[in-house]
Amino acid sequence: MESLTDEAIQFHGCDDAIIGNDNRGYLVYSYAKLIEVFMSQGMTDEEAVEWVDYNVAGVMPQHYTINYEHTNI
Repeated sequence: MESLTDEAIQFHGCDDAIIGNDNRGYLVYSYAKLIEVFMSQGMTDEEAVEWVDYNVAGVMPQHYTINYEHTNI
């Protein structure tokens, strides 16, 4: 992975959801993979979505990027 800026946020326990970094030096997370990470920790799908939306996507979004890719589920 390329060099990250000192301001980059790395969410603890979410390394499996990292899909790269952007041109600003911030990590890029997959939204779908973030949900999977929290479901693997025992949350339901609904709980994981709520957790990510509030506790991840809502935390200083200028210091990381979340990729909201479309998937066929």
